[in-house]
Amino acid sequence: MTSSAAFYQLAARVETINNAAELGFVICNETRLLVEYRQAALLSLTPSNRARLIAHSGLSDTDNNTPYALWLAEVARDISSHCRTLPATARVLALTPELLKETLASQWNEWFPPHVWVLPLTGADGEIRALWFIGRDTPWPSTLAPTSAEFSLLQLAGLYGYAWWALNARPSRFMRLWQQNTGRRLGIITLCCLLILCIPVREYTLVPVEIISLKSEVIAAPDTGVIKRINVLPNSDVVKGQVLAILDDITLRNRLAVAEAELQTADTTLHQASQQAIEDQQAKVDLAMAEGKWREKQVEVESLKRDLDKLTIRAPGNGVFVYSDPDDWAGRPVQTGERIGLLADPTELGVRAWAPVSESTNLSRGAPMTIFLKVAPLESLSARLDYAGYQTVEAPNGVASYLLRGTLQGKPEVARIGLQGTARVTGNWSILGYLLLRRPVATLRAWGGW
Repeated sequence: MTSSAAFYQLAARVETINNAAELGFVICNETRLLVEYRQAALLSLTPSNRARLIAHSGLSDTDNNTPYALWLAEVARDISSHCRTLPATARVLALTPELLKETLASQWNEWFPPHVWVLPLTGADGEIRALWFIGRDTPWPSTLAPTSAEFSLLQLAGLYGYAWWALNARPSRFMRLWQQNTGRRLGIITLCCLLILCIPVREYTLVPVEIISLKSEVIAAPDTGVIKRINVLPNSDVVKGQVLAILDDITLRNRLAVAEAELQTADTTLHQASQQAIEDQQAKVDLAMAEGKWREKQVEVESLKRDLDKLTIRAPGNGVFVYSDPDDWAGRPVQTGERIGLLADPTELGVRAWAPVSESTNLSRGAPMTIFLKVAPLESLSARLDYAGYQTVEAPNGVASYLLRGTLQGKPEVARIGLQGTARVTGNWSILGYLLLRRPVATLRAWGGW
């Protein structure tokens, strides 16, 4: 087969190819119809000078982790600068060991035949997209006649380069228009950014929240003492008059016993004085003193009994007794009025939230709130904001925040006193640009003072 016939046959073959893998196979194997060689390799080359073995003669598939593939990729990166300086009329590089680094040249005889040509494959943009290595044992001609097979090989390399560019790097029509109209591209980007920043959105704030009772009563220590025991478990239902906790009463009982003994003695003294007063007028004075002493001891005994009764803390009404672990309270000293727990009404539920100072938006009364509890993340509860504190407090997470309180809408079954989660406080309508730039602008004003 003549070189012209082989050239046109390969050109017709390239026109039918629609994927890069098939093109690489044709380049490395079927080019033997035009010129004889021992081995051929095709490596892709990126603008960042990264090379990768794509196809090789005699192989249907390639492995880029083999020593030969790694060495060949290093060679391609090493000679890429030489290929870019080749004249446009003769895009072929006669590769010799002298053009390579010493570490690469030392392995030439192991991987390459004596005579190797490197043909850069360029596309319509003039960029080198791939390097085609062809090696054989006989020397390549130093001058090429227009009718020689090697000259046709150079023309075929241009066809291969365009086909490779069309299958791998050719930009779409949209990309070509995009690249050609730089000013219009900047205008479109600016317009799109402005339109996105003007999208109307609702302001909102995500804050930590806890389910509470809106109708609760503080259970406090009635006197100074030590908690002896708490009779009900945390979050238990209690009824009016039920004993909730008992303070240690040993001291009062001892004082009561002494006072009762003294009362009995005073009663005996009073009885004796009353008998003597019948016979002796002078004994009436002692009778009055004995009667006063008896009344004093009686008042003391009644007072100690009332104090002793106060050491038993009872529920003032029906509800749920909310407090911490009973073990934390057993044996704990308390002061008069110190809070032990809450008697909460489980039917009147609300929410308590903490809005960070830097995140607060709509804190007006009646703002809608959406509650997401940790125990039920797929369900949401609706609530309304009742009020927001003016003064900042320290939230459970240690952040300075405004205290929020709201009322749950309806009677959700999943809600229970003490459950925690996240609340979304919805605000007024605004634009996306304001929400995105609000905090950066506030930070700049704090830094710059303007």
